[in-house]
Amino acid sequence: MAKAYKAKWIIPSDGSIYEDCALIVDEGKVQEIVKQETIEEDKFDIVRDFKNALITPGFVNLHSHLQYTDLKAKNKNLKAKFKKLYTILKKHYFLTGISKKSFIFRLANLLSDYFCMTRDEKIASFEKGIELSLLNGTTAVAQLSRETKYFEVLNKSPLKTYLFFELFSDSVDSSKEEFRAIKKKIDKLKMQKSENTFVGVAPHSVCCVHKRLFKILVKYCKKHNILMTIRLAESKEEMDWLKHGFSDVDLLNEFTNHKKFEPAEIGLTPAQYLEQLGVLSKQLIISYGNYLPVSDLELLNAQKVALAYCPRISDSLHDKKLSLDFVTQYFQSRFGFGLNSLAFNKDLSLLNELKYANNGQLDVLEAIKYLTIIPAKILRLNNIIGSLEVDKDADFNVFELEDGEDYNAILNKERPNHVYIKAKRVVKNSKMNI
Repeated sequence: MAKAYKAKWIIPSDGSIYEDCALIVDEGKVQEIVKQETIEEDKFDIVRDFKNALITPGFVNLHSHLQYTDLKAKNKNLKAKFKKLYTILKKHYFLTGISKKSFIFRLANLLSDYFCMTRDEKIASFEKGIELSLLNGTTAVAQLSRETKYFEVLNKSPLKTYLFFELFSDSVDSSKEEFRAIKKKIDKLKMQKSENTFVGVAPHSVCCVHKRLFKILVKYCKKHNILMTIRLAESKEEMDWLKHGFSDVDLLNEFTNHKKFEPAEIGLTPAQYLEQLGVLSKQLIISYGNYLPVSDLELLNAQKVALAYCPRISDSLHDKKLSLDFVTQYFQSRFGFGLNSLAFNKDLSLLNELKYANNGQLDVLEAIKYLTIIPAKILRLNNIIGSLEVDKDADFNVFELEDGEDYNAILNKERPNHVYIKAKRVVKNSKMNI
């Protein structure tokens, strides 16, 4: 079923800019980009002319927690009320004296709110996250979660997802137990997953994962050639824990029913710590990096580690972010943007995330690459998405332009008007079309 989509501008993320052309699609796959005047319309099942518009590939979100999209659900049943009371008392016991504005307290609040939600509320929150992602032009996400309950939702969704299972451990024994549990989950889900779903592992952070689990995961990822992602140098509390062997992170671990444990070696920088455990490799994606020293940036660059850059939530939670100048210098062609969730972010717009950090460092072509083909390469999905090249899935966004605007106007936009996945329109006139 051949289709043609005309637009004033098409930027396929291969370094080219096409003017007055059409994107040709057949069976959900890109065939070519041709000049509009060469099209014989009677040979196509559908010819859609967007006129003064820009077509780009769909966007890729490198760090998301869609399950936290809507934590405001107020369940009034008795069980929910007991859960709420329990978390209030627990926070009072473990976090007395911690500032309510601190990262630790705000994260504890998030976990408490999520704990009090019912299964149906969690599913609804997750589905809302998928919907908002699509409305904002995101057609692929790296999703972090401990739970398998969302797997069926993702399997049925048009959204392409790299599902990273979050892991925690506080000892040798809990490391072995955690790994056995996650391996069992992954083995099962690999047999059930759709062609749009991929699986990886996400040890939460250096201060929430015992050294034993890191070493197990390194061997597992190398053997099965799967990706690993980790929060790194995100908070001052993490840096204090590495430097001194203790910090307010210990209180959060206790709050989440984990025992206190110390770093494998005290006094190392974040990247040095991971290097000592053999974690650094091109299979690793770090998130945040707010407190990374230059020596760590050089080490990560040498090991070809990728970055999920989350500038808005970094400023919101930590009042500190890695500058885009450093990001482009040390992670050139190896970074993309991440949004985390609506729990700590204003919206799920990758364009807004880009605009927040970009002060002219990235021009339009570079910006689109860092929203599309580069994060697709990081997730190793660039054989099917990330650019509008022959035989790739026809996942693309359409931005309608005002009179006098050209493709540069995308840097002033917040979301596309239309979103297509495999040439099926899932967003029409900025509303869901599923």
